[in-house]
Amino acid sequence: MTRLDEMFEGLPPRLSMDELADLLGIDAQTAYRWVQQGKVPAYKVSRSWVILRDEVKDFLAANSNRPPRAPSAPAQRDAQG
Repeated sequence: MTRLDEMFEGLPPRLSMDELADLLGIDAQTAYRWVQQGKVPAYKVSRSWVILRDEVKDFLAANSNRPPRAPSAPAQRDAQG
């Protein structure tokens, strides 16, 4: 289990604005602004926002500033092989 998995463990499939703010360590106004600006994935339905937990998790994972892991190199065969 990754730290990101741990962060999202126990959260409902659909997040409230307050849950999103808590998760990201920001206040609710900032969370709302980020959702409105498209910085965090969400869907506008009438006057409400639908924030899907797994989409936020995938978004954070995809936007990590850590370099992606290099694929494992295949084992080299010896010259006789």
